[in-house]
Amino acid sequence: MKNTLVRFRNIIVIAMAVVGPGIITAFADNDAAGVATYSVSASIFGYRMLSILIPITIVLAITQEIGARIAIVAQKGLGDLIRERYGIRVSVLLFAILASVNFFVVVQNVSGIKAGLQLFGMPPVFLPIMTAILFFFIVLAKYPIIERFFFVLIGFYVVYIASAFLAKPDWGLAIRSLGIPQGDISPAFIYTSVAVLGTIVTGWGQFFINSYIKDKHVSVEHLAYSRWEIYIGAVITNIFSFFMMVAVAATLFVNRIHVADAASAALSIQPFAGEFAGTLFGLGLLAAGMLGAIIVPLATAYAFSEFFGYSGSLDETFRKSKLFYGLFLVQIAAATAIVLLPNINLFRITIAANFLNGLVLPVIFYFLWRIANSDSIMGAHKNTRLQNILLVGAGVVITIAAVFGGAGQIFGW
Repeated sequence: MKNTLVRFRNIIVIAMAVVGPGIITAFADNDAAGVATYSVSASIFGYRMLSILIPITIVLAITQEIGARIAIVAQKGLGDLIRERYGIRVSVLLFAILASVNFFVVVQNVSGIKAGLQLFGMPPVFLPIMTAILFFFIVLAKYPIIERFFFVLIGFYVVYIASAFLAKPDWGLAIRSLGIPQGDISPAFIYTSVAVLGTIVTGWGQFFINSYIKDKHVSVEHLAYSRWEIYIGAVITNIFSFFMMVAVAATLFVNRIHVADAASAALSIQPFAGEFAGTLFGLGLLAAGMLGAIIVPLATAYAFSEFFGYSGSLDETFRKSKLFYGLFLVQIAAATAIVLLPNINLFRITIAANFLNGLVLPVIFYFLWRIANSDSIMGAHKNTRLQNILLVGAGVVITIAAVFGGAGQIFGW
C-alpha cells in the first residue's frame, strides 16, 4: 500500500512538472480568432467543416510534440536555433512574417474581448481597462500564478459543450461528418479549411510552446510525459472545436444564416437554441479573447527575444526583460487602439488572416524538420521516419491546398 501511494505521489509530481505547455498552447489556438473562424466557416459550410478536424488534430499533435522535444533536448528556443544555424538575415525575415501575421491575430483577440464585453452590456471604455489589467498581471504575477490563470480561462471552454447540446443538433450527421465531408469539396471549402487549419495549427504556437517549455524547465527525463501531455491537449482542444462548430451548424447553417464574426454568431444562435445558449457562447468568446490576447503577443515577444539574442521570459522580472515585456505591451496597446476606432469590425478579416496563418505553416515546418533531424542538436532524440513522413506530408498537402484555395478566391472558382 505504501509503495502504491509513493508511486501515485511520484506520478502527480511528474504531471505537475510537465502539464501546461501542450494543453495551454493547444487551447490558445482556440482563441477569439479561432472561435470567429469556426463560427464563420460553420455558418457557411455547416457540418461539412467537421471532416477536417481529425487530420488537423494529428498535425497539431505531431508538430507541437516536435517543437516541445526540440526545446527539451536542446534547452534553447526555436528562434535561438534558427538564428545560430541560419543567420540574422533569415531570422529578420522570419520574424517579420511571424510578427505581421501574429498582429492580425492579436487584433482579432482584442476585438473578441470588446465584442464579449458588449454582449454583456459593457461599453467600449472597459476594453483598455481590461487590456491594462492583463498587461500588469503578466508583468507582476509569478510564473505559476500566470499558468493557473491560463487554466482558469481554459475552464470556461466547457460552455461550448452546453451551447452545442442546447442547439439540438443532428448528432448522427455530426459524427458521420468527422470522417466524410457531407457535400462537395469546392475551392471555397478548401480555402476555408486552410483558414481553420491556420487557427488550430499556428506558427506562433510553435514558438510559444518551445519557449514555454524552457520557462517551465521540463527535463529530458520527462520527455515521454511531455509527449503525452501534448497529445492529450491536441485531442481535447479539438473536441471543443467540434462542439463550437456543431452549435453554429445546428442553428445558423440549417437556417441559412451566415455571420461574419463570433459575436454575431452568439446573438444569432439565441432565437434557435435559446438565450442561455447565446450567453454561454458569448462567455466563451470573452474567455477565448483574453487567453489569445495574452498568449499570441507573448509568442511574438518570445520569438523576438530568441531571434535577436535578448533576455525574455515570464520567469524574469520586468527590469531584466524590458524588451520582452515592452514588445508585449506595444502589441496589445496598438491592437486596443485599432479596435477602439469607430465603425470598425476587424473580425471580418477573420478567414483571410487565418488563411495567412495556414500559408506560413510549411515554412515553419521546414525549420522544424531540419532541426529535429540534426544529430548535433537532437542526438538520440531525432525524428523517427514516421514523424518525418507526417511532417513533410502535412507541409506538402497544406501548400497544395493553400495554392488551390487561394487561386479559387482570386479567380472566383
